[in-house]
Amino acid sequence: MVQAFHVLAQMPVLPLRPHDKIDIVPANYVGKSDREIHKKEAPVHGIYHLSSGTGSQTYHELTDAISQAGGMLKPMFLPSLGGPFSSTVNWVAESQRRSGLRRLTAESLLAIPRLNTVFDNSRVVAELGEAPAKFSTYAYPLLRFSRDNKFRYPAKPWPSDASAEKIAVSGRIGA
Repeated sequence: MVQAFHVLAQMPVLPLRPHDKIDIVPANYVGKSDREIHKKEAPVHGIYHLSSGTGSQTYHELTDAISQAGGMLKPMFLPSLGGPFSSTVNWVAESQRRSGLRRLTAESLLAIPRLNTVFDNSRVVAELGEAPAKFSTYAYPLLRFSRDNKFRYPAKPWPSDASAEKIAVSGRIGA
């Protein structure tokens, strides 16, 4: 999704309707929701939609926020290009699949049609007592971090601390 978002942020013309909503939820909210609901002995519901729900923002709101932060130029919205754009993406993806090639761009763009679905998140919001953060509040920092790190998390080597190794081997502190 971050790669699809990166591709969209580079496009001067978007084949999207500006007032359609985009439903993106931060991973920390998903993790917290999953943890808290699974800890309950008897959750109120059997199904929870981890969604931004009624807090979902429009493409226009999102592109304005990213543009103001300096992460993209304000794009032009041309929803009439949606059909030809999807057909082109599908053709490129199918050609690459048949040839055995897998290109980041085609895979990223295939996620675009799935961005237009918004689910009711009232159950999880009621259960947690909080709604997820709006995407515009962290979209630009996420985009910048991802670009700066070439879409890889900059993992660091595990510290070679002797006491940590003792704990891992013995299974107890103070071994």
